[in-house]
Amino acid sequence: MELRRRTVVLGGLGLAATGLVGLPAEAAALAWVGAGPLRHVYDPTPDGPPYEYLNDHCVIQGPDGTWHLYGIIGDSAPPGGFPDGAKEIHFAHATAPALDGPWTTQPHVLTVDPNYYGEVHLWAPHVIESGGTYYMYYAAGGNGCAINLATSTDLFTWTRIPQGPVFRGLVARDPYVTRIGNQWVMYYCELKDWQSNHIVAARTSTDLIHWSAARTVFTDPSTDSNASVTESPVVVVRDGTYYLFIGPRFGYVGTDVFRSTDPFNFQLSDYAGHVPAHALEVVGDHVTAAGSFQRGIYLADLQWRSTPPVWHSPDNPAAGLNPQGAIELFALDNNHRIVRRVLPGDWELFSDEVTTVPTVGRNTDGRLELFTVAKDQGLIHRVQRADATWGGWEVFGGAAGAAPAVSRNADGRLEVFALGPAGAYITHRWQNGGGSSTWSDWESFGGAAGAPPVVGVNADGRMEVFALGPGGAYVAHRWQNAPNGDWSSWDTSFGGPAAALSTVNRDGRGLLNVFALAPVGTGVHRRVQAAPSGGWAGWQQADSWADAAARTAVNADGRLEMFCIPPGRAQITHRWQTTPTSGTWSNSEVFDTQPVAASPTVIVDPSGRQHVFAASPDGVLRERVQVAPSGGWGPWQTLPGAPILPLPTGHPS
Repeated sequence: MELRRRTVVLGGLGLAATGLVGLPAEAAALAWVGAGPLRHVYDPTPDGPPYEYLNDHCVIQGPDGTWHLYGIIGDSAPPGGFPDGAKEIHFAHATAPALDGPWTTQPHVLTVDPNYYGEVHLWAPHVIESGGTYYMYYAAGGNGCAINLATSTDLFTWTRIPQGPVFRGLVARDPYVTRIGNQWVMYYCELKDWQSNHIVAARTSTDLIHWSAARTVFTDPSTDSNASVTESPVVVVRDGTYYLFIGPRFGYVGTDVFRSTDPFNFQLSDYAGHVPAHALEVVGDHVTAAGSFQRGIYLADLQWRSTPPVWHSPDNPAAGLNPQGAIELFALDNNHRIVRRVLPGDWELFSDEVTTVPTVGRNTDGRLELFTVAKDQGLIHRVQRADATWGGWEVFGGAAGAAPAVSRNADGRLEVFALGPAGAYITHRWQNGGGSSTWSDWESFGGAAGAPPVVGVNADGRMEVFALGPGGAYVAHRWQNAPNGDWSSWDTSFGGPAAALSTVNRDGRGLLNVFALAPVGTGVHRRVQAAPSGGWAGWQQADSWADAAARTAVNADGRLEMFCIPPGRAQITHRWQTTPTSGTWSNSEVFDTQPVAASPTVIVDPSGRQHVFAASPDGVLRERVQVAPSGGWGPWQTLPGAPILPLPTGHPS
């Protein structure tokens, strides 16, 4: 039974917990892991269609300095479609004089052999060298999923060992072998049992043929056996500390890093960073990445940092309506400075270098407030005047792992909810009065979280905050006990596991709608209140595979509209509630046929028309506007001016 491509359903998967847990204080002194921009360095079929993708792969340098690439290869699916994993029956091979190419495609090196102990596919090759022989370990599937081995002396011709699999497991796959001390260690993706957690397992060997019994070295907290989030394990050592890279985390395109001084014991609290890449491999000072919804191999610089990575705003660009009702956009440029444009004008420089796309709050008089994280990870903000001009940047206080979520109390006071560095805590503060220039002190809002919180406002004016637990193991929420009042404790049984949360919107019936992305991105799910300001109905699937949390906005007539990004980001799709009162939804439609860098930004203008902004992979921004409130859509228009920095939605980097 293979779990690699199965669909995850969020409904009913609440995880019992006593509260959100924190990270150890001493972790702050250790190194953090990130990566520079990913650049495309190899496409196996540049002259297609048809096109092919590469997925789990490895690279190794031969004795003459030539680099060799091996990996899963398959036929790319059309936009919005899904590749057929059953056809992953070859290992691709390419060579290059350097990691960044140019790469030359070579003949496939292995093809599946059902007569060889029941091979059913060829997945996740990993190659090492010892004594002049190259050893390729790979996942072959079959009854009791096999880890098989082929050897070579020239990196071109490979021969399976005659004795068959080196071992079998439940879902054993994605082997990674490294030398630790006087033994070889193999890390691989596995299940603890059929009803339990995904784990990283390890076995040891002295001869690369015979392997010890398995031991568990990392356990994902989710008990959903479908949520395969411990794939592609890689372990590297730096300054006596071991770093475990695994994914897909927080969607299909994402790798988390955990650190430990013990190579056989990694904990969720050992979080050490994130790289927005799939099937990541560490190659010296670089990382390579690939995936079923991309064509070929990507390369980036591996970065060791003194501070943890930050999450980006779910909107890029961020948007708000100023006191005159004009749309203002805020984005990062290629130098990580905030740029601003008031439509229909052009971009203007609005800050020095910062670390994240900002978030926007709006006072009751229409004045905007902008929040972001400075380079030293302290929060800063900037406040708009009544004439739509702006004051200067001011220190807002407190280290943060993301720009804060912003909402408004029933009496008009803005309140912000900030994630601590590396998600170690959530804290909040609020205006002392509606539109006030003074704010309360920071107040603890609970323990750690796996991503920045999102906020909705109930029909009775009470705010409700939602956050992912560490590792995305569950969705937690807490709410004001009365409008403008104090807060409940965290309820960690709201649902999950999940990869991301989108904005929370209230539809025309007065019901909050929460949208969550399933682990690995295998589905968008929705949970709706059973009554305005009341309890909750169960989870329902809202859409298929996606690359990021859905973006939603409320039409002038109260109907919600949802925008999704299928894997590969080759298009935008959308659905909408068919009537303001029924809660039924349309079928999914293609909204944009052009590639996008991230989920779109949606804002409603004073006339009630929705505006959708989408950034292309090269940073060019486009806009599409409803022709009438709650109506159809006009054509896409390109916004002139310098490109913005295309950032993956919500990912830390």
